[in-house]
Formats: sequence, structure tokens, C-alpha cells
Amino acid sequence: MNFEELSLLIEQQLDPSSMVARLFELNGFGGGDRSNDLMVVAGRQRYGSVLSPSLGSRLIAEGMPEEPNTLSLDIGDREAVASGLACGGSVRVMVHPWAWLPDIRPHVGARRPFALVTALDAQSRPIGIQVATIDLPGDGPGTQQAAELLARGRAGVSVLDSEQLTLHIHCFIPSSRLVVIGGGVLAKALQIQGDLLGIEVTQLEQGEKPPLVGRSDGVVVLDHDHDHVTPVLHHILQDTEVSYVGSLGSRGTQEERRRRLLECNCVEHLGRVYGPAGLDIGSRSTAETSVAIIAEMISVLRGRSAASLRAVQGPING
Repeated sequence: MNFEELSLLIEQQLDPSSMVARLFELNGFGGGDRSNDLMVVAGRQRYGSVLSPSLGSRLIAEGMPEEPNTLSLDIGDREAVASGLACGGSVRVMVHPWAWLPDIRPHVGARRPFALVTALDAQSRPIGIQVATIDLPGDGPGTQQAAELLARGRAGVSVLDSEQLTLHIHCFIPSSRLVVIGGGVLAKALQIQGDLLGIEVTQLEQGEKPPLVGRSDGVVVLDHDHDHVTPVLHHILQDTEVSYVGSLGSRGTQEERRRRLLECNCVEHLGRVYGPAGLDIGSRSTAETSVAIIAEMISVLRGRSAASLRAVQGPING
């Protein structure tokens, strides 16, 4: 269940006695679809799924435990293939009451990535859940690790083992948005790049109010009308947690934008503006410029250097 689906579910104000089943561990299945990682059973209603809809049905048919616990299920090849999985395997599922979830509405409302950090005892029974964000990780077990995963843009489930506790870290990160201030052929090229990458692109014309943006989002300024752009840019920098703000234009244009933002008392946020926007890949065409901008945005969102993989150590994927 992704950030947006969970957001809609929270708005429904489910019965606190509803039970939550969350993916804990997979073995086999050809990897499985880890995006199907949360299911809520509220009376006769079921929301989301764990691994596959058929597994969710099986969990309900066999009886969801009334107390917090973890369950292990084996799935044969025939059942797995019928569910759209590559092959059979085993899955562990963690179950706990809906009422155990911390209040995540402020994070949902701000489109702020967050993680649910669940501690389990030696018998793999959930004993408590904390919420962590990048800026407010908390001081409980596993919360710092959760903040690091969020900063790298890692959605989904991770499990950490310590001497006394097992920690289930479940990261929820909004799908990225890109707000383009201005129009023209570059705006269209950015839209094409966004469609390819699953980034929701919104083009903002003069007089329009920007949509809500957060830590997983970006803004690119194409418009050179400083009288129009400055108040919008000031609002975005001052009132939102957006991670990437790209500014198109010459170095002279950047200096003028900087001067006007200084006049608006926006000094503390100037370092958040990436201008001129884009990575130095030698772009010559509009299409190449759009690639350079989107690549810079992704590197900022994922906390990566944008250096050649040949020159860095560690994982090659985000």
C-alpha cells in the first residue's frame, strides 16, 4: 500500500478494532511484489493486500489473530502462479490492531515521508510502534535507521535484528510531483520525462496557485518574469518542505532571482535553489536539458552525488 492509498484510508476513520496485516519477510516467489505490503481488515471490508489478493483472502479465511503476532504461510507453486507470482515460497506477516498506528495525519497532510518502526519481542510479537521522519527521527530503537532510509527515498519494508529486539521499518514515501512554473517546449519535454518516470508533472501558469508539495517533490522555474515568479518562489521556499527547486536561466538571471528573494527576506532558503538547473552533461537540445534537470532532481531526492557510478563505492541503486 503506497503513501497515497494509506492517506485515503486514514480519512475513512476506521473502527479502532480493525486489524492490520503487514508484510514481514519473503522467501521465494521470484522476489514477489513488495509494494503489496499492508492490508487492513475492518469488519467485512478489506483494504489493500499482502503479497497478493489471494493471500489476503487466505489470511482472512484461516482467521486473523485477535492479538498482535506474526504468522508464517507456505504457498505452493500452483497457488503462487495463479496469484501472478513467479513461483511458490513462504511469507511471514505481522498482525496488529489498527489503533496501534501512531497519528500520521500531520505527515500525510504535508506530503512528508514517514516510517513506522515496530519493535517485536523474542517471540516475534509486535510490542509497539513509533513514527519517524527525516527531520524528527525520534530516539527509539531503529528510528535513526528509518530516517536514513527515508532520506535515501527507500519506500517499503526493512527488518533489523538486534540482541533483544527485532525492528520492522516500514517506509511510506509520496509519489514524486514536479511543478513547472512557466511553459514552452521545455515544459513539454519535462512532462514527457515525468510520464516516463511516473512523476506527476503540473504546469503552473501565471496567476495559478501551486499545488501542495513536500519532501518528495520538485519545482522548476522556467518563467523569466521576475514580478510573477518571485512571490511564488518565496512561498514555496518559505512555506513548504519541497526538496528540489530548480531555476532555469543564465547566471545573470540567477543573480537577479537571488537579489529579489533577498529583498523578500528569504536569505535562509537561498541555498535550496539549484540554479542554473540541471546536471552538467553538456546539454544542447531541449530534450537533453529536460534529462539534466530531472536527473538532478532525482539525485537530490535520493541524497546521491550524481557522480559516475565508476567513481563511487557502495550500492549502485538507490
